Amino acid sequence: MRNNIKFCTLFNIFILIIIGCSHSEIMYYSNPDILLVEESKDIHEIGDNKLSIVDGELIIDAKNNVFEVTLPDNYSSIHSFHLSYDKRFLAYDVVMDDGIKIFAVNLETGEKVNLSEDIGYQYDYDGYQSPFGMAWAPNKNLIAFIGGYNDSARINLYHFELDESKQAPGGSFIFKDVYGVKWDSTGESIYYLVDSLENENMYKLYQTEIESNSDLLGGTVNVIKEINEEFFENWLTKEEKETIS
Repeated sequence: MRNNIKFCTLFNIFILIIIGCSHSEIMYYSNPDILLVEESKDIHEIGDNKLSIVDGELIIDAKNNVFEVTLPDNYSSIHSFHLSYDKRFLAYDVVMDDGIKIFAVNLETGEKVNLSEDIGYQYDYDGYQSPFGMAWAPNKNLIAFIGGYNDSARINLYHFELDESKQAPGGSFIFKDVYGVKWDSTGESIYYLVDSLENENMYKLYQTEIESNSDLLGGTVNVIKEINEEFFENWLTKEEKETIS
C-alpha cells in the first residue's frame, strides 16, 4: 500500500512538471496611472496632477508647478493620459484632423516632446486601440509608442534619460497595423498585436526584447502565437498575465 501511495505521489509530481514545462506565463506590467479621457469632465485627475483644457491649452497642475502646454491648432480631443513609473513624465495622445500625435511632458520643467515628430517622422498613425497606443516601462523613463502612417505602423522607443545618440528607436518590424503595445513586468520585453498574414480574422502576438541599460536597442523579435478575435479582445484589457504554450 505504501509503495502504491509513493508511486502515485511521484507520478502526480511528474505530471505537474510536464504541464509546467509545456506552458509558460507572460507577466505584463499594468500601469496604475492611465486615464481614459471623458469629454464630459472639465478637470481630469491622474496621480497628484489635475489636468484641464482651456482655449487650446493643456493646463497641468502638478503639485507645486502649473504648466500651460499648447495643443496643436487642429486638435479635436485627447484620448488618454499616462504617467511614467516615477510620475515625472506625462504622455498623452492627441486626436487631430489628420491622425494622432503622441506627446510627453516633463512634470518638473514643463518641457514638451512631440514623440510623433521628434522621434518619428511626421507620424500620424491612428489605427491602434486606445489606451494601448503607448506604454511606459515599469522601472525606467522609457516609453514604447505606436507610430507610422496608414498601412505602415511600427513600435518606437524613447528613453528620456539616455542621450539620443545612444538610442535606436525602432522596436518592431513594419506592419500594416499595430493594435496595442505592453511591457512585461521586468521591463525587458515589449509585446504587441498585429494582423496574421496567413489567416484572415486572426492576429499574431509578437515580442521584442529590449536593451536599455547603456544604450537603447530593440533586440530579438519573436512570434509568440497566433490568436483569435476573442483573445484579441481579452488582450486589450488590463490583464496582468497570460499563459502561452
